[in-house]
Amino acid sequence: MRLQLVLVLALVAYAAADSYLHNPRGSNDRLNEQSANRDNADRLFDSQNNNRGGYNVGDRTDEPFDENTAPLASPAQLYDYTALDNNNQYSMAYYEGSELTVEWTNQHGCGGNEAADPYNLNCNIVFQYMCDTTADADPTRALTVYLKDGQNNNQPTEPNQFSDTTTANDMSQAEGHHESSGWYYECKKTYRNMGLFHADQNLNGNDARYTRQNPNGARRGLECPEERDYYPYWRPSPWKDIAVLTDHTEFCDTVYTDSQNIVNKYKCIGLVETNQMAPITETACVTAGGVWTPFSHDLAAGPECKQVGWSRVNHLGNGRFAQPLTYNWTLPTFAGDLATVTKFETNFAKCVFRLRYNISTDDYNPWETFADQDDDPNNGVASPVTQNPTVPIGAGLQGLKLAINTAQFGRTFQDRSHIFYVVKKPVTDTPVASADKIFNLNVRGKRGNIVQTYPAVEYDYVPNRLHIKTGDAVHVQWTGSNTHNNGNPGGDGQTGDAGEGTQGTDRHNLVQLKDISKNYPIPYDTAPFLTNNIMEDATGCWDLYGNALAGDWVDCAVVLATSGQYRSKSDNFDDFNPTLDDAPASLIGGVVLSWSEVATYDYTCTRNNNFSNRSQKATLIIGTEDVPNVEN
Repeated sequence: MRLQLVLVLALVAYAAADSYLHNPRGSNDRLNEQSANRDNADRLFDSQNNNRGGYNVGDRTDEPFDENTAPLASPAQLYDYTALDNNNQYSMAYYEGSELTVEWTNQHGCGGNEAADPYNLNCNIVFQYMCDTTADADPTRALTVYLKDGQNNNQPTEPNQFSDTTTANDMSQAEGHHESSGWYYECKKTYRNMGLFHADQNLNGNDARYTRQNPNGARRGLECPEERDYYPYWRPSPWKDIAVLTDHTEFCDTVYTDSQNIVNKYKCIGLVETNQMAPITETACVTAGGVWTPFSHDLAAGPECKQVGWSRVNHLGNGRFAQPLTYNWTLPTFAGDLATVTKFETNFAKCVFRLRYNISTDDYNPWETFADQDDDPNNGVASPVTQNPTVPIGAGLQGLKLAINTAQFGRTFQDRSHIFYVVKKPVTDTPVASADKIFNLNVRGKRGNIVQTYPAVEYDYVPNRLHIKTGDAVHVQWTGSNTHNNGNPGGDGQTGDAGEGTQGTDRHNLVQLKDISKNYPIPYDTAPFLTNNIMEDATGCWDLYGNALAGDWVDCAVVLATSGQYRSKSDNFDDFNPTLDDAPASLIGGVVLSWSEVATYDYTCTRNNNFSNRSQKATLIIGTEDVPNVEN
């Protein structure tokens, strides 16, 4: 077991700190609260983040979703933009194989491992995803996934016996679900890894719910604390690896190749199903009468492993070059990584995204420190770190107390997105199907000024400087909440929702600027006289399914200017609200555009671009060659 621990403990000492996902929108366990604080930090997962962080689930229309409204039967109904009276939650849609810019902030810095710019920490950032599965071959049902954002802010019901772990039971609950009941029950019925270093923390149980960071075995959603706290994990997990961004790239070819994407992870089958405890080693499993069974995601590759971008210590902000921290994720395809997931009408896969941020110091060697160095004064063993120690400083002076929490010397924080769909590209004779590459253009942020939204962020397009080439396509899409009031309880920050239009509502649109220095958009009746007209120059305007969305470029411009409330220049605009109050909070299904000529376009959001306080402007650059969008 010791060799396995060397791999596992590569991250054990990596304490993590506040980290927030901004695109795709991170929930931080929020659902649709009107308060600045989230209602239930234990709803789906253990983020360990500030209660004020996160974004509400998207709303489909100009009204908040009603928890008593039955969820839609299929994604096809969700993306039907002709039915604007159905106020369900909205899930973003991303084409298979498209490029999605992931944006986040992390508190304690990262990336400063160069000799000329040393940091006071080590760090890495891990990205993962999981999707609804078909009925799998795992008899414990731990690897079955049934995802939903939930209709209320309660935790899903805790399974207390194996019969509680059916998928039908998970589906019948109104509460949100990420991991399955089978996953959590298996966690309760699997011994924890006894070889891990626990410093002077006393763990109050011996199953996988108890870790140095969670010594009392507290439950958050249906997450297994041991899997959450340690990466790479030694048991099979429903999560698939995307990338590891690290300042120790020397581990890319060793530690981070131990991914279930490409290698087998083993567990003991035959005991949990009969309500017995399962060991985590082959010998103990066979001795107990179980079957030591391998599981792999059987993907083409392990996680991308690369140098992490620099960010400032103790600052939830941008990176070194004043640009947001980003990673460009190429989404999986139905012919590849999504081959085993449940597909509604063969075209949709329901998924969720996970971010973990990890940091550590070098006060002890995390790769060579095990349970035999846990604090045990009765046997003469002193842990290398102890809780808030008083240490001598010499010269006969009184010792000084250090601020050390040993539960956080090896701590994992995370954020997760709301549910989204990966969509199969339509088989039609349009650039949606034939595009060399599809890029996602989204909006992040929530209503309020910087102190009201913090540690979330204000509005902006993502990416706000997008490079594509002729022959590529752009999928423009956004979502927002109708309950982002940021009201009481406000916790440690200022409450309120400064902004335009109806209180608590997010609204967005897209109209062209003559150039990025301007704040007045170009009227459409004068736009034809422009050298570059973003809508007129487009080769077409399509909906999610590749159908022509508009009669001409002006109709397409109307859709983007009104967030889909109006679909044509011939519509009756008599009741149109100029601050978009009556427009949908989400651009349902999005708009797909493509261009065949080299050009640069600047655009803005009319409601939120307030020059004196905040900006929501961006640039699209179309060239003849691939220019990677900046990752920082």
